[in-house]
Amino acid sequence: MDMATGINIPYLNGFDDLRSVEAVSQVLDGYEQQLIQHAPWANGEQQPQASFALAYGNDEIYLKYYVTEHTLKAEYSKFNDPVFEDSCVEFFIAFDGDANYYNLEFNCMGTCRGQYGRHKTGRTFLPVSLLKTIRHQTLVKNGNAGNIQWELTLCIPKKIFKYHPALSLEKCKAKVNFFKCGDGLPEPHFLCWNKVEAQKPEFHLSRFFKEITFSPQVY
Repeated sequence: MDMATGINIPYLNGFDDLRSVEAVSQVLDGYEQQLIQHAPWANGEQQPQASFALAYGNDEIYLKYYVTEHTLKAEYSKFNDPVFEDSCVEFFIAFDGDANYYNLEFNCMGTCRGQYGRHKTGRTFLPVSLLKTIRHQTLVKNGNAGNIQWELTLCIPKKIFKYHPALSLEKCKAKVNFFKCGDGLPEPHFLCWNKVEAQKPEFHLSRFFKEITFSPQVY
C-alpha cells in the first residue's frame, strides 16, 4: 500500500465472511502501517502514537488501528453514542466524487458511531442494524513508561455504505482521512493522517481528504 504516490489499497482474497476477525488481524500485521501523526492543534504536549493498516475484499474493508496512549477510556457502549469522547479512532470516506461522506468512529472497545452527510451538521445516523454487522476485535497490551498499547481490527461490510447500494470496491476511487482523538480524556488530543488546516480541531473538512484507489483483484 503506497499512500504517498499510488495510494492503492491491496486486495485480500478469500477473507469475506470466511475468516475470523482474528485471522484478518494477523494478516494486516504484515501490511505497511500508515502513521496518524499530524497534530495541528497540539500545544507542545506529548501526543499518542497511532497508525493503521488497510486492505479490502469482495464485500468488506479491513482496517486495523495501532495505538499507544497514556489514558484508556471506553465509557460508551451503545451504537451511535458520542464515542469521540473516549479513546477513539475514526475513518472518513467519500466514494467516487460524492460530495457526501461517511464517518465511522470507534472507541477502543469497538463501539461504533456512523453517519453520512455533506457537512459536520445535519448528518444522518446510520442504522444500528447495519452497524451491528461490523466485526471487530480489541487487543489491549501493557506498554511501558505509563503508556497503554491497544489495537482495534475492523471488518467493515460494504453494505454499511447504504447510500451506495451498487458499490463495487474493485478499482473504486475514494477520498479518505483517518483520525485519532479523545475529546473527553484528561489530555484531549486530535491527530490526523492527512493534515487538516483549521483554527480549531475539526475533522469534518472533506477538502482535506486524500484520494485512494482500491487495487485490481488478484487471484
